[in-house]
Amino acid sequence: MTAPATGATRRAPGRVATAATLLAGVAGVVDLWAVTSLGGPFAGVVTGNLVTAGGAAGRGDLGALWPPALAVLGFAVGVVVWSLAWRRHPASVARPLLAELVVLVALAVAWVLAGAGPPGVVLVLLIAASLAMGAQSATALRLGESTTYLTGTLTGGLATLVAGGSRGRVLALRQLGALVVGAAVAAVLLGVARWSVPLLAVALLVAALGVLGRPPRTRPGADGEPPSG
Repeated sequence: MTAPATGATRRAPGRVATAATLLAGVAGVVDLWAVTSLGGPFAGVVTGNLVTAGGAAGRGDLGALWPPALAVLGFAVGVVVWSLAWRRHPASVARPLLAELVVLVALAVAWVLAGAGPPGVVLVLLIAASLAMGAQSATALRLGESTTYLTGTLTGGLATLVAGGSRGRVLALRQLGALVVGAAVAAVLLGVARWSVPLLAVALLVAALGVLGRPPRTRPGADGEPPSG
C-alpha cells in the first residue's frame, strides 16, 4: 500500500529513517518507564496489554484488569485524536509530533512533582503515556514506519535477511536497537536520577523533530495541496 504524498514522504528517506529510529528510542523509554513505574502495563504494546487484561478478566481479578485496560484506552484515544487532526492538516508531520511533545513535557513535569504517588495518580500518568504512544503510532504511519509496535519490523527485517536484501535489514536493526537502547538508558536513569526518565523521551522527540525539519516546498496546487511545513 502506497502512503499518500505528504510532508513526510517529501522528506529525504535518510532523514525519515533517522527520525523513525529516534522515535523508536522514545517508545523504549516510555514503555520501560510504564512497566517499571506506572503500574506494569506497556504504554505502546497494545497486544501485550490486551492479553494481560484478558488474563485478569478470566481470573476475575478486577484490580489487575484496570491498568492494562486503561493503557489500551489511552493508546486508542491517542490514535483517534491524532488521526482526526491529520484530516485538517494532512501535509504536516511537525504539528502532531509537537502535540505529542506537549503531552510528554506535561508528563515529565507531573512525574517530577508527583513521583510515584497514589495509585490514582499513577494510572493517570499511565493513560497519558499511552496516549502519547498512540499519537506517535498514528504519526509514524505518515512516515511509513512503525515506531512503537515493532514485531512487524523484526519480522520484516528477518524476512529481508533471508531473502538477501539489505535496506530493510538495516532499518529493522536500527529501530529495534534504538528501542532496546532507549529502554536500557531509562533503566539506568531510574536507578540514579529517577525524575529524569520522561525528560529522556522529551529529548529524543525533540531530536526527531530537528532531524525531520521542514519538507521541501512545492508549487501551489502540486499534489493537490498548498506548500506546507
